[in-house]
Amino acid sequence: MGIRKPKSLFNHLPTELQTKIFGGLSMKDQSKAMCVSHSWRNRILTTTLPKEYPLQPLVFPHLSPHPFYGLQQFFNWCSLVMCCNVSSRNIIDTCNGLFLFCHKDGQARNIVRGVYHYYVMNPIRKQCVAILKPSGQFFGGNSYAALVYDPSESWFFKIVHFQDHGHINIFSSMTGLWTTLTINFLQYINESYWVRKSVYLKGSIYRLSCSGQYLLKIKVDPQENASNQAEIITLHPDCVFDNCQREINLKDGKILLVSFRGVNFVCFELVECVTMGVSSYTWHTIHRKVNRKLLILNTNGDLLSFNSYGGVAFFKFRNLLYFYYYEFNGNGTNFGMVSYDPSVYDYIINCGHLLLKCLAPFACCLDKENPRLIQRLFVPC
Repeated sequence: MGIRKPKSLFNHLPTELQTKIFGGLSMKDQSKAMCVSHSWRNRILTTTLPKEYPLQPLVFPHLSPHPFYGLQQFFNWCSLVMCCNVSSRNIIDTCNGLFLFCHKDGQARNIVRGVYHYYVMNPIRKQCVAILKPSGQFFGGNSYAALVYDPSESWFFKIVHFQDHGHINIFSSMTGLWTTLTINFLQYINESYWVRKSVYLKGSIYRLSCSGQYLLKIKVDPQENASNQAEIITLHPDCVFDNCQREINLKDGKILLVSFRGVNFVCFELVECVTMGVSSYTWHTIHRKVNRKLLILNTNGDLLSFNSYGGVAFFKFRNLLYFYYYEFNGNGTNFGMVSYDPSVYDYIINCGHLLLKCLAPFACCLDKENPRLIQRLFVPC
């Protein structure tokens, strides 16, 4: 007679007792338990987490007045997990508290050094998985990719890898597989250059064109009609000047577009109207400011990013970084230089997204047939 497995005995315990046991585990051990079975994962996600954090949102910004506090410690931890030296130069994207890296120097079981992998990490939940890049993309680690994750929609994440203007590879942690989507654009769109930065909202990724004329919206789930896979949104007329600098971001579930030109700062909100299944878009002005100090930054500097929750934009000017608070409340100064910190400078220049914390552990399907495709890395406490 075989020995009864502890997991089978555990599954016969009352739901309340299971929830109490899972609630006593550390965040790291809860993440491990989610990989044991679908029932364990669902129990943790549907009962344990809501009881642990009944009033707190699962995704929230850092509470520190310094938006990039502790960044170097974070990269030190990432280097320890991936068994190689990583920095903000290796980070590609962040999305709702998850971080996406890409490099070929990782050292772990079944990882071949010299082969490019994506790494998805949740530092709060002590999670890290490595995903082999799609076939034909092993060389040249600078191709652009974006991370898709929103725990209010799904516990699973996606990686959207842009091959070119007409093809994208999408990895789903639910299936553990890569799929390829073909997007048909008009010729003038195919020939456009797109900013290597994006934001995710409600099933779609948004990217700006370098010309500043268009906003590209791509639905990450395959559409029955290929023509509905992507949309081109024309920007507000005030944003299409050659000497205008632009950035997009999110706040409270809305797409924001900021425009800097001369002494002027304008912030727009994208409003979508759906009529008979057809979407139309308009831009509503929500902030308009004039500040003479912006002239030198807009004329000779580069807009790197803006933090919609903190109401601050970052510029690079003569190898130095400057901040501008456009939601200034009158206390202190709304303009100044960022104190030099190599990790902060590199992060703002290479990524610049707002740092968020995510209390929800992401879910993933570990591929047992092909363990090289996706695997969980050991994460020290």
